[in-house]
Amino acid sequence: MKKTLLLALILLSTRPQAQEAERNEEPKSLKEIFTGSEVEGHIRNFFMTTLNEGDLKDYYTNAIGGALAIKTKEYKGFEIGVKGIFTYKGFSADLNEADETTGRISKWEHELYDITDFDNFNDLDRLEELYLRYNFKRGYITYGKLAVEETPLLNESDGRMKPFAFKGIWLQHKTRDHLINLSWLDRLSPRSTVEWYGFNEAIGLVNNGFQPNGEIADYRGKTESKGIALLEYEYNLPYLNLRVNHWYIHHISHTGMVELNLLRNNWELGMQYAYQFPDGFQADLPYVNRYVQPGENGQVLSARVAYDPERWQVSLGFTRAFDSGRFLFPKELGRDHFFTSIPRSRLEGFGDAEVLTLSGEYRFRREGFFARVDLTEVFGPRVGDFEFNKYNLDEYYQMNLRLHYELKGFLKGLAFDLLYIHNKNRNTSTPDVIFNSSNFHQLSFVTNYNF
Repeated sequence: MKKTLLLALILLSTRPQAQEAERNEEPKSLKEIFTGSEVEGHIRNFFMTTLNEGDLKDYYTNAIGGALAIKTKEYKGFEIGVKGIFTYKGFSADLNEADETTGRISKWEHELYDITDFDNFNDLDRLEELYLRYNFKRGYITYGKLAVEETPLLNESDGRMKPFAFKGIWLQHKTRDHLINLSWLDRLSPRSTVEWYGFNEAIGLVNNGFQPNGEIADYRGKTESKGIALLEYEYNLPYLNLRVNHWYIHHISHTGMVELNLLRNNWELGMQYAYQFPDGFQADLPYVNRYVQPGENGQVLSARVAYDPERWQVSLGFTRAFDSGRFLFPKELGRDHFFTSIPRSRLEGFGDAEVLTLSGEYRFRREGFFARVDLTEVFGPRVGDFEFNKYNLDEYYQMNLRLHYELKGFLKGLAFDLLYIHNKNRNTSTPDVIFNSSNFHQLSFVTNYNF
């Protein structure tokens, strides 16, 4: 059925596109609503290889895929949208061949396909969007499988072949200086998966980690969660941006976050503060089945100073996760965006920890061409100390090097991304600790054509 939908999308995309002037005119027939549709999408090729330390097994793979989205012409404020996405394996090592020392298989490379079925490399299509939207003068309201607005914790994080996808209702109201987002989401399809899940089934799909006493957590299918509610407020001035978020995950937790950014000349000063407390339902569950323990109050303070003249930028970020509890937010809902968060290095799961990140970016004279370096170090966590360490990680340092290039003219829309990552633990480097987690070199080369 999904393949039929993708074929229909491709056929629809071959219809002549309406001129801009025609799109601004209200359609005179049902047929014109569809023949005046907008079409967009992308084709993506993603090569990734991970070189693990010493004799631990290395892996590589190359995935290719794309997405195609159609949005009908607006009629009295209403529009319908649909989007399909697919992935295939090109060439690859055997990702299911286990490392002889640890007995485990590839992690990162499997994330380009389906982490719920390690043998599935071909049947990887997904109906990503199917929605009805009503547009009004200062905003919109959307219902269905929809693209969410980016927030610091809940987001699409399109860093693999498929992003996080959500179903629910989303309302946005915007004036010159103010913006409000209000949402309730009740189904999702996490990144690197193809199926859609209710929240009770989805939360814990990726990694349940450990409880503070060291027991293996087992909360998937136990939370009875129905969804997530979001309230976001933004206030924007030329020299100031204030952002306030509150996420309530039914039966699990409340998370509030305030972000303030001040801009003056080429300088930017930013601050984020997040506070969490559990839903009372968690206390009624057995200890190992809880997502968060009663009395755990994750608290995070993150700050950044940046200098950003015309062609380059340098920034220094510092984050403190306090010892009032682990900062917890389901990995199935996105990735955290604190001022020290970078690819392969996130704060979620830590308490009583500190992170320092130094970043630099140089923008070449050619538009769309830049180089970036991120250096980060995490202080505090120790292997075997689970009280503030959900995923049993060690202190580590990491370096990310990125080169991004966009073509112009006839090949406009084509872009190349090269990302090199090196990660190494500070204290513990036994094979069972570092495999698929740290002490690795990783290279990703992504080709995107957006249309």
